[in-house]
Amino acid sequence: MALTSKERLLRTLRREPVDRVPISTYELNPLDTESWYYEQPSYRPLMEYFAEVTDILYMWSSGEEIFGDGETEEERWDENESTFRRFTLHTPKGPLTRVTRRDVNVNTNWLIEPLFKDVDDIDKYLSLPWEPKSVDMSGFHRAEERLGDRGIVLCDTADPICMVAGWFDFEPFMTITWEYRKKVRYLMDVLLERLLIELRYKLEHGAGPIWRIYGPEYVTQPYFPPEAFTELVVNYDRKITELIHEYGGYARIHSHGNVTQVLEQFIEMGGDATDPLEPPPQGDVDLAEVKKKYGDKLILFGNVELSFLEYWEADEIEKYVKKCIDDAGKGGGYVILPTAAPINAPLWDRTAENYRRMIETVLTYGKYD
Repeated sequence: MALTSKERLLRTLRREPVDRVPISTYELNPLDTESWYYEQPSYRPLMEYFAEVTDILYMWSSGEEIFGDGETEEERWDENESTFRRFTLHTPKGPLTRVTRRDVNVNTNWLIEPLFKDVDDIDKYLSLPWEPKSVDMSGFHRAEERLGDRGIVLCDTADPICMVAGWFDFEPFMTITWEYRKKVRYLMDVLLERLLIELRYKLEHGAGPIWRIYGPEYVTQPYFPPEAFTELVVNYDRKITELIHEYGGYARIHSHGNVTQVLEQFIEMGGDATDPLEPPPQGDVDLAEVKKKYGDKLILFGNVELSFLEYWEADEIEKYVKKCIDDAGKGGGYVILPTAAPINAPLWDRTAENYRRMIETVLTYGKYD
């Protein structure tokens, strides 16, 4: 049974038989010509290889934060080998300002000054009027056109706790969320209402079939006590998954770190799949145990730690990937997936070699009878 990548991924989500374990390279999408990776010469040979042999989950997001209808300003300046950006959102109760830094040859934005500094900034945000707007769907339609049968679109959406966490520095986020829970919950209620309106618009315009919901990791242990996860994640994300299911989509719950204590709650809130299932020491996932306990309820993505690909020998990668296949491949419902993507340029030779060995191992040992 020879399947296209699109068929292989869709059948995996539907728990139907497939010919081999699917292979996703996460943010390293060889068909995304607007991505930072596509522009890097050191990544080009690897991306061309990915285009030939992997099952592409084309990540798409509308890329806009849910702000109110306030005036905004943006400033940009360069210092040494870094680019700084200052974003200002003017509200009736005063400005909210964020500063980020992006370094040359590094694919990430460093937060220098958060948008929210203290609890009063919540009131500034809430003082803004807000009206629903149409969403630019052109990127989604380009993704579908580029993909053909090479894969499916993976749509991104934050949840309310992710939005709040992203507007604070992490330590103030933890203390304010716990000490001012009533106010933070009210903000989250507002954000959920707005998020669901925009999500419905995207779904009505064909977005899907699979959605990555990110944010739960901010409330996992050791950051918050166990009871906080139901209050701040489950009660909100269940509404998101219900809407996705209403349109026939699949919800993949994204959470780094220690997740074994919340996998039952992923299921409770309607998750169909989860990623990236980090092994120790970055996480706490024993893949064989998770497959045994939850493999009939959750499609499993991941367990190949990026640091392994960056620092291990190729033979170690082959041995580890074979173990992942043995631990989770039986009966389907598992997708090989690195837990993240490199952010450095040029790409290290060892990392490129290990990506190739990971894929070659799946192609050799990940076939189903």
